Amino acid sequence: MLVKLFIKNHQDTESPAVREKYGLLSGVFGIVFNMLLAVLKFFVGTLVNSVSITADAFNNLTDCLTSLLTILGFRWSAKPADREHPFGHSRIEYLISLAVAGIIILTGYEVARSSITMIITPEPMNFYPAAVTVLIFGMVVKLWMSVFNKKLGRAIKSDTLLAVGVDSRNDVLITAATLVSLVFSRFVDFSIDGYVGALIALVFLRSGYKVAKEALGRIIGNPADKSLAANIKEIIKSQDGVLGVHDLVVHSYGPGRDMASVHVEVAADMTLVDSHEITVQIAGKIGEALGVEMVIHMDPIDIANKNLQDIVGQVQEFLCKEYPALHAHEFRIVNTAPKPTLAFDLEIPHDDRDNAIGLRDAIITGIGRFVPGYDFEVNIEYGYID
Repeated sequence: MLVKLFIKNHQDTESPAVREKYGLLSGVFGIVFNMLLAVLKFFVGTLVNSVSITADAFNNLTDCLTSLLTILGFRWSAKPADREHPFGHSRIEYLISLAVAGIIILTGYEVARSSITMIITPEPMNFYPAAVTVLIFGMVVKLWMSVFNKKLGRAIKSDTLLAVGVDSRNDVLITAATLVSLVFSRFVDFSIDGYVGALIALVFLRSGYKVAKEALGRIIGNPADKSLAANIKEIIKSQDGVLGVHDLVVHSYGPGRDMASVHVEVAADMTLVDSHEITVQIAGKIGEALGVEMVIHMDPIDIANKNLQDIVGQVQEFLCKEYPALHAHEFRIVNTAPKPTLAFDLEIPHDDRDNAIGLRDAIITGIGRFVPGYDFEVNIEYGYID
């Protein structure tokens, strides 16, 4: 209801302007609710002399800063491409996610420091029913904010909003633990406030680490999503005249800003004009369906050369049986003296990178047994798809 009320064209989630409004909606509600909770909890924490409730209030205060960063991040990332940044500014969202992680970790450190002090020198807590009411109210609000931000994050595929949703979910658990500490003090003459605060700190540090790891992965460069890669390949293979596809590489410049390059196999006797028309058709279909800009390299396949195709079939059968995780393509015969050379590219998983040379040599030895009379030139490649 809120999305429909405040965001025009809310279904156009690929639009930077629409994404900015999603971020603004999340940020405004975050600032309002977190400021309210911070004031209430700080008052209650001071009233009952509880480090865990005061820490929870401080956490809500830092969440206000997170919400402000969310608003600024989406505004900056919505800026169009310019001379200095021809690929746009969408990656700023990843930097904001990293900043959110930093805030979560810093909060965890501060809570841990206060909790250790409380464990060493415990102080009695004062029980007030009003404090219980405030904490339950805070849990309900944070639970709603968690669901709200996760829905927004999934709608526009935003790691930043998903991270804010995770942070709000953690806040529910933290406030629940704080509530247990407060109720416990009502019946037992032993303060567990410092221990609850330490537990809260561990939750903060763990969540901050996970958010930071995801953000850094996006910045450094994660492998392309399997479903996106499968959709790209499916569109390419459905085009008339295409014999095969390989070497797909997807570069992400932020949410909704992907570019890709790929090798497409066509018959060697196809005219340059016809092969160019195939690339135009493929690029247009992928751009329209997936919003990905394509660069396409055409590989000529000599399907009329029966000898080459027989060898390719034998090599592929051998690899499928002995090395099913490997993939070979771009087979060609080069007439060299004193004997011809069979050349092809061999794609090896990153997990086998350290043993790549050994795998290549073993494959050459194996192929040599049933393809005599040839030298071999095998180019090692590594895949870019998860």
